[in-house]
Amino acid sequence: MTFQRLTCVRTTLPRIQGISLVKRTFNSGRTHFETLKTPSEKQPETLSETELSWEEYFQLRRNRRTRERLSSIPTTIVGVGLSSAYFASLEVDPTQTIFGVDPLVIYAAGVVASGFGGYLVGPLFGNGLWGLFHRNLASKMDIRDKEFYQRIKKHRSDPSLNSFRNPVPDFYGEKIKSVSDYRSWLRKQREHQRKATFFLGKDE
Repeated sequence: MTFQRLTCVRTTLPRIQGISLVKRTFNSGRTHFETLKTPSEKQPETLSETELSWEEYFQLRRNRRTRERLSSIPTTIVGVGLSSAYFASLEVDPTQTIFGVDPLVIYAAGVVASGFGGYLVGPLFGNGLWGLFHRNLASKMDIRDKEFYQRIKKHRSDPSLNSFRNPVPDFYGEKIKSVSDYRSWLRKQREHQRKATFFLGKDE
């Protein structure tokens, strides 16, 4: 009885989109193909379509806050204009007072209050307008907003250590406009914690 030694010839075919085809040919005539992924050509990890990078988030956050502030201008003008038109349509009797105060003073105070109310409503209007024109980003921004404020709440200095001579820096993180600002904010929080602990031990 004669035994035939089984040999194999391995041939690597040209790569196709990051995959190498390996052809194994045996002396028996049988051919077998295998696919090998090349480690050097692995696709880089990317964020999910439902997520934003922190740099993108801070950039969009700055854009949104700018729109909110700018929206306060027209809403203030509208508040002042509407209240002025309303009070101007009223008849003023100089012989009568309102709670002992001249009606013109009350009307002027009403105009100022309406303008201030319009100023406060402006950011809400601007935020809603920004979300209307960025519907595909609104939900992603909401997710990042919640995560950002959770980080602020977790890493900021203990509020009970706040004092007149050593206040908590940027308690709500309003001044954070980039990743580098956030890192600087973390250092300031640790510095505040250290100083507050030092002063507390010194007072005792």
